[in-house]
Amino acid sequence: MKICFDWGAIHKGLVCEPKSRATAALLCAEQIRDEIGRRGYSAHQLVGKAPDICKQFGLGRETFLEAARLLENWGVARMRRGAQGGLIVVKNVQTTPTAKLARYFQLRGLSKAQVHEARTILNLAIRYCRDWPVDQSGSLDREFRYCIGMRNPFTDQNANYKLRSEIPWENCLQIFVGAIDTVDACTEGLAETAAVYGGSHSLAGYAVHLLAGEIASLDREERHHTRSEASITANLGVSRQVTRQAMRILQDEGIVQCRLGRSGGVDILPEHPAHVIRLLNASYRKAGLTRAEFFPLLSIIGRANRILCGMRASERDFNDMTRLTAEQKFDEPVTQIKRIKLDWEIIDNPVLSLLEQSLATYRASLAGETVSTGFGNLQLIADRTLDQLNALRARNFALADSLGQHIDAEIAVITDTF
Repeated sequence: MKICFDWGAIHKGLVCEPKSRATAALLCAEQIRDEIGRRGYSAHQLVGKAPDICKQFGLGRETFLEAARLLENWGVARMRRGAQGGLIVVKNVQTTPTAKLARYFQLRGLSKAQVHEARTILNLAIRYCRDWPVDQSGSLDREFRYCIGMRNPFTDQNANYKLRSEIPWENCLQIFVGAIDTVDACTEGLAETAAVYGGSHSLAGYAVHLLAGEIASLDREERHHTRSEASITANLGVSRQVTRQAMRILQDEGIVQCRLGRSGGVDILPEHPAHVIRLLNASYRKAGLTRAEFFPLLSIIGRANRILCGMRASERDFNDMTRLTAEQKFDEPVTQIKRIKLDWEIIDNPVLSLLEQSLATYRASLAGETVSTGFGNLQLIADRTLDQLNALRARNFALADSLGQHIDAEIAVITDTF
């Protein structure tokens, strides 16, 4: 049966573009940033005093301060107090993808337990990919299934493998390993945390990290509820103005969506923002990552994520997964995106979900806007997908993994034709 892969639509479905309209603060911050670049301001040079900038852009003081905090968060400019104060340019520091990813994970509230779990699975993935496709005996597959049959899989303290930068897939994985190592090592207070990750050192900057930590402590159900600006302000113990500045920074980072008005507040965004996906895809492209290299990595991370999803899913989650699976049109792969996004939410590990999402997006980006056609046994894929879901529900993880490999093999036969 024919299957159509609309790679442009798949890419669009995997990437979460911001839905909010640009705020006055964001537009102002972008204009100031562009003007700094156009005029060639040097480090520590005064851009202007607050009243003058407000007059130039027609802004109120509160909106200007929100813009200033965004500029500070971007590492472009900051406010200086005193008679010689105003908005001054900061020293331009080139931030690596690893540092940017570490900051994102920190704002996501990545926990020690999530770091430990991610590191264990990444070590497993490194072994798996280094032996691919040499391991014809299937010893790693047997070891993986033995691991997931244990009471607490993915919790062993495996030895960390030294990644080789000259090998593209290992270079790409180093971004993740370096980022979680940075997060894990950052056990200092808020001031030191801000120094490690960049961003704002102001009261708003501290409020950002407090709010990010509070968001991370919520369970999945609580994250679906809008949090009012008043309750956030009360919990943080800061002024409404500082709360709004912190909310704008987190919105700019793709962590929350701000709602305006008297009943406004923030909605927590479950998906990884587009700018993080683009950052990783650019790094993969720069490293020269090919399909032959990322396929085994995507495969083993996908297998681990499906098992984690089965371990953490509630009865309600399984009902939702069953419904979404039944709604899939297996001749239109783009319809499977809703199901896999639910898996990522259930897994609740930003490192593992982001790695799988970024690799899947990169796969689609390599194909561009093309629509490819392949032929395969769709009914077999559909049946095995439901069988895998039932195996996860029964907590027969070895069977679920075996079925998942059969599904991947069927899909590989189709996609290998283009």
